[in-house]
Amino acid sequence: MEKFKNAFDWDIEKRQILDMHGNPIKGYNEIYRKGNDGDDNNETIAVMKKSYNPITTANFTNIVEEIASRIGAQVAGYTDWSVKGRGRQVITAQILLTDALAIAGSKVQGYLTIGTGFDGNRSFYVGHTSEYLRCSNQWGSIITDLTARLTKNVLLKVDDIVENIQLYTEYEAELYKHFEQFQKVKIDESIIQECIARIAGLTDEEKALSLKERQEEISSQKLNKMDEIAASIRTEVAELGHNAWGMFNGVTHYTTHVMSSRTQESFGNLFGTKAVANQKVYDLGMELLKA
Repeated sequence: MEKFKNAFDWDIEKRQILDMHGNPIKGYNEIYRKGNDGDDNNETIAVMKKSYNPITTANFTNIVEEIASRIGAQVAGYTDWSVKGRGRQVITAQILLTDALAIAGSKVQGYLTIGTGFDGNRSFYVGHTSEYLRCSNQWGSIITDLTARLTKNVLLKVDDIVENIQLYTEYEAELYKHFEQFQKVKIDESIIQECIARIAGLTDEEKALSLKERQEEISSQKLNKMDEIAASIRTEVAELGHNAWGMFNGVTHYTTHVMSSRTQESFGNLFGTKAVANQKVYDLGMELLKA
């Protein structure tokens, strides 16, 4: 019997796969959705080896609620990102651990984000996600070292997560220190252009082209993308100042509010093209900070 009520109205089950003659296919199982009240579409999530044992949604809920209870934190919410057949097969939970950071006239609210997947592409992970409350810009990152430490023995234990919570708070503190420092890093038009080029994925040859040559040589799709990135950056820079913080928020504005909703991956944009773009601008900010 589960200790906490399942935060999701469905769970996963495994069943044998049969060949065209009705015989079981050895070594593989089908992972599928099953509604807790019997009212789900029972869709197949993945076909995996029998040795693959993903965390159930009920067990995931228990893990999250137990962590929050043990450390005196608040579960801010759960999200199912699979959307019944569309998007990444991932569920997440956000736990509010620390106070919001006041920066540039508004607050950055951070969350310990725990997630797990069901199709083998993303196992259990721990990350940090943030939202700039002024404009709802979101960003996030998986804390690779912490995730590796918690999953090295395969069997996930709440005790291990609780014991390592300090690693998360240290990670968040370091991240917020960089955000505050970004405000003091001045940028000019050349840096903005370099940022746009990186986010748009321009090659070194394309970067070397003059503005006129770019109009002739670069695809209209990439040019439109550059225009959208530039608009977001200039809007945020005008509001937050010509500094790395303004540039950083320009890109997170683009990934949160402009990029197609079809590329939405998870709260904080932890995966996919949005995560790549956010990481690129953060890396550029760190380069400028260390220069």
